Amino acid sequence: MDLGVAMTERRRRPIVAVACAVIAAAGALAAGCGVPGVTAAATAPTTIGAQWRSFRADVTGIRPGSDDRSLFVQVALPGNDPGCVQEPRIEQVVEAKTDIHADVVYSTRPAAGGCQDKVPAELRLRTTGPIADRTVILNADTGNAWHKLGAGWGHCDRQGTCAPPADHCDPAWIGAAVSAAGAVTPGATRACVPDWLLLDLPQQRSEPPSRTAFRWSDAGWTSFATARSAGCADILAAEPKFPAALCRTLPAPA
Repeated sequence: MDLGVAMTERRRRPIVAVACAVIAAAGALAAGCGVPGVTAAATAPTTIGAQWRSFRADVTGIRPGSDDRSLFVQVALPGNDPGCVQEPRIEQVVEAKTDIHADVVYSTRPAAGGCQDKVPAELRLRTTGPIADRTVILNADTGNAWHKLGAGWGHCDRQGTCAPPADHCDPAWIGAAVSAAGAVTPGATRACVPDWLLLDLPQQRSEPPSRTAFRWSDAGWTSFATARSAGCADILAAEPKFPAALCRTLPAPA
């Protein structure tokens, strides 16, 4: 090899070494580089991230608790996979004379393509004093403060009028019916018209739900029958005026 070729070869080698060092720093292995100790970067996870981070939950409703110092806060959490969420909780509860502030949060690992579905859950908010008619503000969302509206909880209208909803099937009225029935979860609404309501409600978490029928009165929904079978037989036996069209084709609660 003549001197000119040898010098040219010497100039090229550092350039290749520097390029491979840059690729190695990026965590990849290029063909022909052969950098010792460097392996191809693993494919990034597509569903679950590595670090848990806290976020504010989406609040979908409130219903009365089992006593005058508790409420059930209904939320939508990401994903059916247990790896999507941990530690859903209520924290930073601050009580004042006219209102109650609290944060409703959960921890999750950032995901790309996973944990996108929303699943319902309930968290219990406890206070040191009776809740009474105090306004409840969650996640500092003053524009969507919660007020006691009749027997249930809901938002005031845009004019600032805080009155019980005229719609008997409003979540505020149904939430009050669920609590009055002593159910452990919101269950499922099977039928609702102005004077009649059907809910499938679990009384114990380990037991299948039963179907509870309600009639409307000036004080709100009042239960009058429960059933575990399909159709209307048990309900009509308790109240012949109940409209059979609401239950005739319903399967047994499950």
